[in-house]
Amino acid sequence: MFDIHSSESIRYHGTDVPLFNILYMSNKGVLSAKRVAVYHINQDRNLAYGHQVTIASETEPSSGEFPTFISLRIDRVIDVFDTHEEAVQAFEQAETLYADRILQIKSDPGYHGRKQPPKDYSFKVCFTGFTKADKAELTELAEAAGMKVVTSVSASLDFLCCGDNAGWSKMKKANELGVPLVRHGQIRLLIETGELPESYAEAQ
Repeated sequence: MFDIHSSESIRYHGTDVPLFNILYMSNKGVLSAKRVAVYHINQDRNLAYGHQVTIASETEPSSGEFPTFISLRIDRVIDVFDTHEEAVQAFEQAETLYADRILQIKSDPGYHGRKQPPKDYSFKVCFTGFTKADKAELTELAEAAGMKVVTSVSASLDFLCCGDNAGWSKMKKANELGVPLVRHGQIRLLIETGELPESYAEAQ
């Protein structure tokens, strides 16, 4: 599905990363067109990791120039396009052009939030702004899924998970280093479904 010889690419942490324009169906049945910079693909787990910008969606506003970290189920990518304009056009006609493919995705037993056993999500995550008990529970959950939990923010961090009392210093440093900020609900759904929700609202 993802051709490593994509005609477009961006620089990410000093490396050229292929950029794709895709039509995607999320675990909650939300159809969207995205531009995704894919920096890692794990075929065994059917997942692609990267940064994305939503350019058209049924429920979410376009995210404009602000990319967010994303984990995608490869089997829910409906199609890949040469340009983002083509992806938007396909999104607008998806119910007609891709009716069979959408039905196939919705008929899959794993569709729409079926919980799965934790898999080896080898991310590096830092939790900040949580009570001692909540942080311990989140740490146990993350480590059971194969994540490495650290206490400081660095450029190698995959994401900073922020609680209600998150300190500005860690959030500021994460922003400066380009580390995505996420909420605990997003982490939980990533482990359960293989997808990281694009927004805090989706994780509620």
